[in-house]
Amino acid sequence: MALAVMITLLFLTPLFHHTPLVVLSSIIMAAMLGLIDYEAAIHLWQVDKFDFVVCMSAYLGVIFADIEIGLILA
Repeated sequence: MALAVMITLLFLTPLFHHTPLVVLSSIIMAAMLGLIDYEAAIHLWQVDKFDFVVCMSAYLGVIFADIEIGLILA
C-alpha cells in the first residue's frame, strides 16, 4: 500500500493539479467518515464521560487544527 501511495504521489500528482479544491475536499471528507468508529464513541460515553471528552477534543483538534494540536489536547 505504501508503494502504491508513493507511486501515486510521485507520478500522478500532476494529474490532480487542475482538480477543483471542492472535489479534493469531498474526497478527504468521504475518507474521514470511514475512520470514525461510532460504536466505540457511544460505548466510551456510556462507560466514562471524561474519556469521551478527551477523545472528542483530540478528534476535533486534529480535524480543525493540526495533528500536533489534537495530540496536545488529548
